[in-house]
Amino acid sequence: MTTGTRTAAVAFLAAVCVCLLAAACSKPSEESRIRALLDEAARRAEKRDVGALMELFLPEYADVEGRDKAGTARLIADYLKRYRGVVVHVLGVHAEAISGEIRADVVCEVALSHGAAEVLRKLIRVGSEYYRFRFELHKDGAGEWRFLRAEWGSIGLPDLFPDSLDILRKLFPDL
Repeated sequence: MTTGTRTAAVAFLAAVCVCLLAAACSKPSEESRIRALLDEAARRAEKRDVGALMELFLPEYADVEGRDKAGTARLIADYLKRYRGVVVHVLGVHAEAISGEIRADVVCEVALSHGAAEVLRKLIRVGSEYYRFRFELHKDGAGEWRFLRAEWGSIGLPDLFPDSLDILRKLFPDL
């Protein structure tokens, strides 16, 4: 290998390393941070850890029906008591507006399954319950997205966003 070829190879490798480091060190987008919040909330709910889940809610949280943070914790705890093996599939997430990177309006679709429905889904063709959530998120003092407001409603399979259906088909190919 000639000196010129070696120099070119080293320069090329250095450029590749810089690109890889820049990609690895780049700050995640606000949309990906919001998705991570929703995925973390789902994980905590599946673990039935209502206390840890409520850490993702701001103290002044309220839902559309007037429940505060404590009331919402009771609602979630009651749901988890009624059903065993709750599984939360976060489907489509649409950040409709992010204002100044401190406030976001987000629409999210979720499939909830529980008990034997999750385990035996393919055998007995039991479906999930589908919900569309609308969240207002704000960043806390540490710069982390947290829930401030929420509303939700049950929806049918045909009403899901196309990207939600795509995710469901990956999870459950027989759908």
